[in-house]
Amino acid sequence: MMNNNRYYQKCITFGRAAEGLRADFQEQLKEMQAEIGFEYVRFHGIFHDDMAIYSETEDGKPMLWFGYLDKLFDFLLEQGLKPMLELGFVPTKLATVPDTIFWWHANGCPPIDYEKWGFMLKGMLEHMADRYGLAEMKNWYFEVWNEPNLTSFWRGTQEEYFRLYETSVHVIKSFCKELKVGGPSTSGADFREDLAYLKDFIRFCSSKNLPVDFFSAHPYPTYWPLDTAGNKQMGYMGKDICAAFFSNIKNIVRCSAYPDAEIHLTEWNSSPSPRDLVHDTLFAASFILYNITQNFGKIDSLGYWAFTDIFEENGPGTQPFHGGFGLINSDGIKKSSYWAYWFLSLLGDEIIEITDKYIITRQEENYQIIVWNYCYYTEAFAQGNRSRLSPASYNEVFHNKLESILLTINLSGEYKQTLYILDEYTSALQNWINIGAPQYMTPAQVKLLKNQSRPSEIVTVISEFKLNIDLKPHEVRMFILSKNSAQDFAV
Repeated sequence: MMNNNRYYQKCITFGRAAEGLRADFQEQLKEMQAEIGFEYVRFHGIFHDDMAIYSETEDGKPMLWFGYLDKLFDFLLEQGLKPMLELGFVPTKLATVPDTIFWWHANGCPPIDYEKWGFMLKGMLEHMADRYGLAEMKNWYFEVWNEPNLTSFWRGTQEEYFRLYETSVHVIKSFCKELKVGGPSTSGADFREDLAYLKDFIRFCSSKNLPVDFFSAHPYPTYWPLDTAGNKQMGYMGKDICAAFFSNIKNIVRCSAYPDAEIHLTEWNSSPSPRDLVHDTLFAASFILYNITQNFGKIDSLGYWAFTDIFEENGPGTQPFHGGFGLINSDGIKKSSYWAYWFLSLLGDEIIEITDKYIITRQEENYQIIVWNYCYYTEAFAQGNRSRLSPASYNEVFHNKLESILLTINLSGEYKQTLYILDEYTSALQNWINIGAPQYMTPAQVKLLKNQSRPSEIVTVISEFKLNIDLKPHEVRMFILSKNSAQDFAV
């Protein structure tokens, strides 16, 4: 038996800072926090021009303004979310390269002036301390940049990124040595290279005696990303590659000069593409449950990328279900992946048993059981043949099979059993297809799909728990067994 450390609820993510100022975004986040409840949030673009933090006078003197930052942070903190703050990208005034990335034009390059970068960072810290207090900030994390091992995100050298980290960590620790800072936030490509970039980062920081409170990385289980339209070949690395990735980074950190540093995997999903229909399918729920339950004790957080399809790296999705990263689509309809996290949030604090197809937990005399049928990709799809991935045929990309579940829990007395079922009848993607897959849904259609696309619920009273079922492909069930007391039967 082991304690449930809930590393899966430690951090959630979204696309960029400015998206967090939208009313529809905020409505979704409020609902998610009320139903699931995450502890930290991570996102891009705090220094992007649309947050208007940094500008300059005509003679090049830096000017700072934090009006939008205040609105965003006030809202996030009100929802119980502390920032795991990614420091990037650079404002246009500090950009060394004119080319940008993303539909929203992020400057993925080193700053032209590291002193001005430090001035901007220090000014932000001072403002945050005045508004929120150092005691609050000591609970936050400051992550230097995003995926500097990819040339699209860091159009500079490795040495220049190391200089950025050194500059940033000096500013942060000089301001308050108890603030938590880390990196290097490397992409999944670094895992395929046996975390060579991370190892170089550790050597650099150790040689300079620089503090690293946490290490971060992004373990996407794929060989290649898709193009912006979702068409280019992408391969998947295997059913258990995430477990191997998590173990590898844990072993490297524990054997490094920073053995006690935390490990935060600040982006994770089944692929790094915002146009991958797999994200919208029922498969996503069992993918999440399988990988999270197999990896307790390895890392401190796993940030699902991302909680909403209000996400514009490649521009807005032109279909309600376009393969976006989100647990929730842009209309506020919850996907199967959302319900996987909801189920996980209902688990008890004591883990009784974990296998590759179920988890059992306990909370005092009550039990919580999740069972799933994780059907992995066909060999052809895993090797890059995406011809069958469409709303009309998406189920053909999985190796579908029934999964037999035999499970018994010895109970003492009567229990109320609440059963939740997540299957093709409660799949948001399938329900959208069933109404004709409209590109523009009416309010009535959105309301219909919201009502249909949630686990069905069955409540009974039992005195024994014996499970002998065949789960359909990708089906998930959760059983909550609540001990009845004498007063429950009072007339």
